[in-house]
Amino acid sequence: MSIDRAVGIQESDLPWVDIAVRPGYRQRYQGFFDKARGIGARVGSLYAEPYYHSPRHRHTFQQVRFLTTGKMRYLNEIYRPGDCLYLPEGVHYGPVKPIEGNDERMHFVDIQFMGPSGTIYPDPDDVVRAQRELAALGKFEEGIYTEPSGRKRDGYEAILERIIGQKIEYPTGRLTDYVVMRSTAYPWQPYDGAEGVQVKHLAYFFEIGPNIKMASIEAGSALPGGRAAGHQARFLLSGSGEFDGKTYKSLSYFMLPMGEEYGPFRASEDAELLVVTWALPGSKPLPFTPL
Repeated sequence: MSIDRAVGIQESDLPWVDIAVRPGYRQRYQGFFDKARGIGARVGSLYAEPYYHSPRHRHTFQQVRFLTTGKMRYLNEIYRPGDCLYLPEGVHYGPVKPIEGNDERMHFVDIQFMGPSGTIYPDPDDVVRAQRELAALGKFEEGIYTEPSGRKRDGYEAILERIIGQKIEYPTGRLTDYVVMRSTAYPWQPYDGAEGVQVKHLAYFFEIGPNIKMASIEAGSALPGGRAAGHQARFLLSGSGEFDGKTYKSLSYFMLPMGEEYGPFRASEDAELLVVTWALPGSKPLPFTPL
């Protein structure tokens, strides 16, 4: 798949996916892959039923999650709407469990993508296929995969090893734990050169990102176009707007490939975006300020 220009997708146009690895989770996502450009990412949403569970585990890739509704608990910590979590490669997190007595449906938007180690991020279609193959041999239960021999292991780890055909080597984490950004505590700041646009600078990690920001755009105003300094994913969290000649409503996702020009996003009604930018290992460091 070649991604040589900005791409947008409306979540309502995507199918529901349940890869049967973590109980109680339903997902809608879009995979963006271009091997030549080094684009490997899954952008989408995760919805949880009243009961859901994910055991303590880690990944060979990195994730950014933004909670929009409900509450979620990671071990003893409880997170609420507006909380943004950065889960670095190689770093353990969880278990993730519902809060007792809380029946509100939990939803967060999510991106998974290559980390600074350069470990390849798997195509979601390969993940689904590997899960189906493993399920025919063993059993997935409560996020754990039991092999025919009786050996138990993290379900996603089993899937990744099925895909690559060898034992997983986890990258050494650059951080000792995941990071939580309480976005509601950050001030909105004017975005230079764009009237009606404000930005929150949530975090900048490492030389190649992720650079995590939020943008607020008043109806009739526009977030300017430009040239992407790195690969960039955008989540339209609320409102609606026009981009590349099409109208998008929340929730929508956008992928802007590094080095390519893209047009403005013009808000039809007040809109908020979550913006995640990253570059490939060995690339020129990302600038701090641009969206």
